[in-house]
Amino acid sequence: MSSPLAIDQWQLFLQIAECGSLTVTAAARDVAQSAISRQLGAIERSFGAMLFERTARGVRLNEIGQRLYPRVKDWIQAGQLLTDDASDKLREPAGLVRLGVIDSLADALSGPVYLELERTFPKVRLHLVSGMSGRVSSCLERGELDIALFSENTRGRSGRGDGIAKMPHVLIGAPGDPLTATETIPFDLLDNVPLVVPGLPYAFHNVLEHWASRRGIHLNIRLECDSLNLQKKIVAAGGIYAIVGISAVRTEIAQLELQAARIVQPSLDRNIVLRLSPHTAPTQACQTVFAIVRRQVKQVFPHLINGSLV
Repeated sequence: MSSPLAIDQWQLFLQIAECGSLTVTAAARDVAQSAISRQLGAIERSFGAMLFERTARGVRLNEIGQRLYPRVKDWIQAGQLLTDDASDKLREPAGLVRLGVIDSLADALSGPVYLELERTFPKVRLHLVSGMSGRVSSCLERGELDIALFSENTRGRSGRGDGIAKMPHVLIGAPGDPLTATETIPFDLLDNVPLVVPGLPYAFHNVLEHWASRRGIHLNIRLECDSLNLQKKIVAAGGIYAIVGISAVRTEIAQLELQAARIVQPSLDRNIVLRLSPHTAPTQACQTVFAIVRRQVKQVFPHLINGSLV
């Protein structure tokens, strides 16, 4: 190569390769085809080798060009990302952020998060996803979310230091049910109690099975249901119970639609974690939403911070 190529020459190389035609490239740039032909000749002379085969239908990369193309494209894209990131530092946060929140927190949390974001950073848009903890965490690991708020077993902590609260778990039953009439219930009393649980893969299922085996009791899973709201309606109808995070049923307990007893001996507390995607560096918009969610969890769910049930 006689002299280094400028970035706009590399960009022209990519465009010609993707268009497969000097005529199409010229039309896209609104210049004469002869100008594109001269520029391509200058690129190949500077590079010291032919990069394209000329055909009756246009041009196509030769062997050297094919080897060069992916490296040039990666380099150009990396440079653009660096430019965008540097510009973001000087601009107001903007863009789409994909946020996943577990069902037990989503109803109460989503409104306050949106209102604070709209008031302070209106150029940031949210795509909200809610579901069981296993679904939310899996979406984050697959790169389908930028941020996720979910629960994690205290026995299987990742060690990432992103736990922000603890979620007590309770056994819920219908109003007037004697099993859930007390403030707490020992885990052993769950022996053969009919339960509705989410279908597998269910992040909490292994914890329940672990303690059932250790305590020598039988978990009587009678029904699988992946909808938290539907679980609550089924339990309220009577004859079956569910194990949920306390925040999922605070409203129903206050309105006497359900009863709840905190499970003890052992307690089934879970860590609430707020985690960024491991696949990409967080944008300024992601960092903004992350801070807002963390702050709103503490404001909306003080009982998860101080360890109480209400």
